[in-house]
Amino acid sequence: MINEVSQWIEFTVAQYMPHARKCSELASHLKGYYPEEFLENSYFLVTNDIPKPQIISSDPFLNAFIEMDVDGITYKNLYFVKPHVANNLALHVHELVHVAQWSMLGAQGFITRYISEVGSLGYDKAPLELMAYEIDNKFQSGTEVFDILGIVKQRI
Repeated sequence: MINEVSQWIEFTVAQYMPHARKCSELASHLKGYYPEEFLENSYFLVTNDIPKPQIISSDPFLNAFIEMDVDGITYKNLYFVKPHVANNLALHVHELVHVAQWSMLGAQGFITRYISEVGSLGYDKAPLELMAYEIDNKFQSGTEVFDILGIVKQRI
């Protein structure tokens, strides 16, 4: 199943990348949180239809995640967001945490770990998701600028 999901993600990223926007357009809002080079190599696409793989699993948690209505999802260095949250910086911070996780774990590593975590713990308790939510909550508090990639690297 991991290879099937990985191939679908490769195809999906290649299909949508020509229409994506560079996250560097968010740089003025994310200065100090993410390096400019990271934002230059990260992309997002605003869409009403978030693409998800159509896989069949015996795992009810995984099936529930695939069916879940989400406002954003990340595949490698490209994430998709719905129009009503396209200007929500915290959502961009959250999805960029996933871009960093993908980069640090590699595609196979991220997919394997994410599916395992969601499958065994559920979406709300999956450590990769908890990390992204904790970081976007800290960002929303606005108390200080912090190195998000450093935190992800330390906690991955």
